[in-house]
Amino acid sequence: MTLELISRGCASADRPSLLFIPGGFHDARCWDHHFLPWFAAEGWAAHAVSLRGHGASPGDLAVDKPGLDDFAQDVESAMARIGGPVVLIGHSMGGVLAQMVRASNRNVVGAVLLASSPLRASLGVAWRMLRQHPIALIRAQIFGNMQAGMPAFVSFFYGDDLDPTLRAKYISELCSESPRAIAETFKRSPPATPDLDTRPVLVVAGRDDWSIPMADHEWLARTFAAPLTVVPGAHNLMVDPAWEQSAETINDWLGREFLTN
Repeated sequence: MTLELISRGCASADRPSLLFIPGGFHDARCWDHHFLPWFAAEGWAAHAVSLRGHGASPGDLAVDKPGLDDFAQDVESAMARIGGPVVLIGHSMGGVLAQMVRASNRNVVGAVLLASSPLRASLGVAWRMLRQHPIALIRAQIFGNMQAGMPAFVSFFYGDDLDPTLRAKYISELCSESPRAIAETFKRSPPATPDLDTRPVLVVAGRDDWSIPMADHEWLARTFAAPLTVVPGAHNLMVDPAWEQSAETINDWLGREFLTN
């Protein structure tokens, strides 16, 4: 299976490559609006993968019903194509995949968990989604129709300050999602955390992201003995109007951890 891999910038012997992992309902394009060209301009080899059944990658989510282990294999496959040491930068469910692959693959020299999905769904968040989009959420959670349930998830993806034209464009790029992978995201065991002293982690939270309670970000940071940085923006920080502050936060951390003077 040959997965879609969008690449910007050139590899450098003195820097790890960056691999951006999209969250649920997204493909590699979500990173290419801002982050990939921006990090390439900063001197990084920046890549984004579309998981199977997303974007231009092969697969049928409804038929194949991939789980997190399948998506983790996709990340491993993309890493093999890139070669060398890699820093994984995962958003939402992609943050969960970054944690999984970091635990099993020592070529992952660092990880950034950007608005990373918590271990368990918040009852408060679920209730808010149910009040706003009851039919969509029921279709997704009870009947497994993730395409019909998308409005419930879109409700927290973008902030009110996002230009309506851009919002419409980003929504048009969304795809369906595997109900199995979504279910596994919130039923998984706590992550393995090997080599924290040599393979560092950064946790980034959106100040206006109501889909993840701040306590979950704080728990994740403690688990990985990682710094937690709160930046302006809603859940989809990579396309938020304040996206550059998220990018600069990540780039500053990368410089401290991986660039020698």
